[in-house]
Amino acid sequence: MTLVLQRIVDGAWVPWTIEDADGKLDFRAGLPGAFGYDQAAHVLRALQADGARAIDLLPLALPTSWMVNAKATSRTFRAWLTPPARVSWQVLLDLLPFDASLESWAESEDRDQIVERVSRLAAIEGAGLAAVSKVLALLRPQLVPLMDDAAIAFAIGAVAMPDEADRATAGAECFAPMMDWFAAQALAGEAELVQIAARHRACVLDAAQVLDRLLWMDAWGVRYRTPRVTSR
Repeated sequence: MTLVLQRIVDGAWVPWTIEDADGKLDFRAGLPGAFGYDQAAHVLRALQADGARAIDLLPLALPTSWMVNAKATSRTFRAWLTPPARVSWQVLLDLLPFDASLESWAESEDRDQIVERVSRLAAIEGAGLAAVSKVLALLRPQLVPLMDDAAIAFAIGAVAMPDEADRATAGAECFAPMMDWFAAQALAGEAELVQIAARHRACVLDAAQVLDRLLWMDAWGVRYRTPRVTSR
């Protein structure tokens, strides 16, 4: 199927056509790190549905973020798990509750507080926005996409398209604009994204996660999928 959304190029909205969505998700699921990450995100969501607190699952989410090339180090993880950074995680997760929806982000009165907490966490040990997002996307998968430079460059053009897959230079100031774009596109394409999620067999994904994974594929992952031509 073909899915048409919008991205921002040179400050203007332009159509973005996602072709072969099912095939792209299947390809991504064949990447060991991506597959393990998606499996873990589902387990963490199920644990919270059964009453576990996100802050208590943070020690599990941190090393799992490495499966999608998070740049935060073990020193960063230690800092994040101790005060005052742990308090920032607690506040951030409370401001983005387990039952929060994409609609609730658009209407949130806590945006400034959320960005402020993201900024604090991103600044610790130089972790950066991408590393924070890769933890949040495990604990709040229905809301937060992975914010590598490639995804941000492709979606909203706020940073330059990188020449390395896991380059992460975007600052916390990109968090809210990226969330705004992501929420708008996920809601616009919700019906189609739900259908794609229902057909996907490798991992349990919801509509927002499907959009996030397809964003990565079109922004960067397609380079891995294209066969390389070698000289004889």
